Amino acid sequence: MSESQNTHSKQLLRASIDRTVFAYIVIQHGLFCSFALPGGFFNHFYPAFAITSLAFHALLYSLLRFFIDDFRNEATGLLFPSMNMANRITLMRISTLPTLFFLVVAARSYRIRYPLLVLVVFIFITDFLDGYVSRKANQVTKVGRMMDSASDYSLLIVLTLVFRYYTLIPTWFLLLVLARLGIQIAFMAILIAIKKRIEPRTTFLGKAAVASIMVVYSVEVLGLIAGGLPGGLKSAVEWIVAGVILASIGDKVASFASCLGDRGKGL
Repeated sequence: MSESQNTHSKQLLRASIDRTVFAYIVIQHGLFCSFALPGGFFNHFYPAFAITSLAFHALLYSLLRFFIDDFRNEATGLLFPSMNMANRITLMRISTLPTLFFLVVAARSYRIRYPLLVLVVFIFITDFLDGYVSRKANQVTKVGRMMDSASDYSLLIVLTLVFRYYTLIPTWFLLLVLARLGIQIAFMAILIAIKKRIEPRTTFLGKAAVASIMVVYSVEVLGLIAGGLPGGLKSAVEWIVAGVILASIGDKVASFASCLGDRGKGL
C-alpha cells in the first residue's frame, strides 16, 4: 500500500471510529433508559450513569485513535478503512460495561433482574461471537485481540465490584482480584509509555486466573440458587482460586521483566 493510500485509509478509519463510538454512546443511553424509565429509577441513577458512561467512552475513543495503526489485517498487513464487524462486536461488549454496572446496582432495589439476565447472556455470547467472526472472515487484527483481552478484564472488574456490593465475596478476595487486574493495567501502561506499542500475549496462568475467578462467581450463584453451600466449600474454592491468582501475578511480573529486556514480544 502506498503512503497516499495508507493516509486515505487512516482518514476513513478515523471517521469510522468517530461514528461507531458516537453510535454506541447513543445506544447505551437508550439501553439504560429502556430499563430505568419503566423501572422507576431514572432520576435516581441517570446523572451518575451519564457522567460515567461519557467518561468511559471518551477513554475508549482515545485508545482507539492511539492504536489506529493496529487496525490491520494480520494476514495481509493492510489497514482496514473502517472498523470491521468483529471489532464492532468487541467494542459493543466493552461499551456496555458501565450500563451493566449501574443496572446491576439498581436491580438490588428495583424489579429488573429477568431482563437484566437477558443482557448479561447477550454480553457473554458476544465474547464468543467476535472471535468467530474475525476468524471466519479472516480479519484478525492486533487491536481486536487487545480489545478482547481488555473486555475480559473489564467484565471481571465489574462483576467483582457487583459481587462485593451484594456481599457474595469477602473483601480480601475483592482486593486480590483488583490487585491482579491493576498490575496488568499498570504494566501495559508502562510498556506503552516506554515502547509506544504492546503485543497482546495470553499465557496459561493468565487464562487460568480469569477462568478460576469465573468459577468462584459461578459457585456463588449456585449457592444462591441452592439456598446455601456445604460447609467450608465456599471458603475452600476462594482460597484455591486465590493461589491461582497469586501464581498468575508472579507470571505477569516475569512476563513484564522479559518485555522490558526485549526478550519477549508482549504482555
